[in-house]
Amino acid sequence: MSEKQKFILGLVLGISGVIIWNIYYNSFEKLYTVGEITGTSIGLKSGTSVQFDFYFKGQKIEGSSWKGSYSAKIGHQFIVEFGKDKQSISTILLYYPVPESLNIDIPEEGWVKIPDEIKKYRLKRTEDFGLREYFHRD
Repeated sequence: MSEKQKFILGLVLGISGVIIWNIYYNSFEKLYTVGEITGTSIGLKSGTSVQFDFYFKGQKIEGSSWKGSYSAKIGHQFIVEFGKDKQSISTILLYYPVPESLNIDIPEEGWVKIPDEIKKYRLKRTEDFGLREYFHRD
């Protein structure tokens, strides 16, 4: 197999993987809550990811998402989108920071949609040519 064929095969498999993952991810009914950054890690080829915790019905759930160039530091809070029936399917929406000054009640069962009080803090910039926000839209 030539280098060109390997590249094309890798590209096709990569795009197919993203499409299949997003179909799977979007098959779950989503809920929203507030999560907190607990750490970061750097992969050899995957870039920087953030680890985060959130609570659903009193249970602590851990997750990990790609960081990109967003400013996300340990202790910062953001909105987390997760599957209603499968909470391990989750992502932290780093373009929805939750300021410390915001006093908002967080229901144990999460929100069906992101509250308007938090939507006004949404960051205007996008990552990955807007694809990240496209696949994780409100």
